Amino acid sequence: MGCNNCAKDMRHNSFVDNVRDLMTVHPELTWEQMYNDAMVLWTRHDYAAFKTMDDELGTEKAVELYAKLWALRTRMEWNDLLAMIDKKPGDKLTIHELADAMVKSFALYGNPVEIIEATDEVVTLRCYDCPYTTQVIWKTLSEKDAEEYNQKIQVDCNYAIFEEMLKLSGLFDQWVFNFPSQLCLTNRYCEFNFTKIARPLQ
Repeated sequence: MGCNNCAKDMRHNSFVDNVRDLMTVHPELTWEQMYNDAMVLWTRHDYAAFKTMDDELGTEKAVELYAKLWALRTRMEWNDLLAMIDKKPGDKLTIHELADAMVKSFALYGNPVEIIEATDEVVTLRCYDCPYTTQVIWKTLSEKDAEEYNQKIQVDCNYAIFEEMLKLSGLFDQWVFNFPSQLCLTNRYCEFNFTKIARPLQ
């Protein structure tokens, strides 16, 4: 017996195409709900991964592994980031092109980021909201536990991501990354700063 909208026929190897079909069967679903739920699940999984490493291996080792995880994720997504600014795999970037890629990348996660300073010597970006953390982590955990989690992972995580981006851009020997302000601590913004090295590293 045939059927309309059979699950076995919804096989596109595409999240988007599958959701389009599923919405015909589950009309209560919306794109907003699907995106939101995917982000919530991703954030919970990310926290669960760190918490398990922390419990099993201790904080020092957990933080080390967590930073490596984020560096690896950055390498895995790098070609997608390049495509956002019309670059190809293997292309070297200017620091300003890297900043543009960061702004577009953050936007995918609902994070409003802007470049507030862009010279030949300094590039600074600010992120004014971080919903996948504030919407999920700070509402799931107690304030004490959320603060403790943030203190453990925030600095090492960001250095792992953005130093890896400098390496992939071919800029690591020319620019140094700094993370002087955290939104979670100040309720203002996260600030990401790249400063030109006076003399390229050997």
